[in-house]
Amino acid sequence: MKSIEVVFVIFVCQAEDGIRDLVRSRGLGDVYKRQDWGLPDDMLQESVRRAYDANIKKGEYSIAADLAKRYSLPEDLRLDAAMRSFQRKIDSEFYLAAAEYARDFCLPESMVREAANYAYHNSMSHSLFKNAAEIADQFQLPASMLREAATKSYEQYMQTGMYRKALKIAEKYGLAEDLVAAARKKQS
Repeated sequence: MKSIEVVFVIFVCQAEDGIRDLVRSRGLGDVYKRQDWGLPDDMLQESVRRAYDANIKKGEYSIAADLAKRYSLPEDLRLDAAMRSFQRKIDSEFYLAAAEYARDFCLPESMVREAANYAYHNSMSHSLFKNAAEIADQFQLPASMLREAATKSYEQYMQTGMYRKALKIAEKYGLAEDLVAAARKKQS
């Protein structure tokens, strides 16, 4: 007797707002982003505004913000959509994505720093010290935070015998010379 094996594959995509769903399209904005319609400006603006409104209604705030930015819709529309998208990322605990998004969409610096701090502390609490160091470096968090994360990352690599990575961390973040020397000695 022959047996038949059935395999089901489900594709899970991460939407721009950081929410996982099974929707294949990322929103109506994609159509407008990829095409130059050759329409008169007023018709294009009206079409883009409709796509913006539809994306807001669907909760696709990142796409709406991108449309507003790309097609020069009024600044208050871009800001509203960007703030909603940022908040969704924070609520979903996608802190690094929120920080990068806030920076890319020129949201207030306080929002960038708030999200970066969340991302840093989240990485530290999960022992992702290298990530925390990179976040502190990328978003120019206080030097003490960068030093703490880099030192813990160095120690983590040394304890697991990953001496080359420990050395890279020590050199990249300017850790004490004795730490650099210890990593070099172990590596040899």
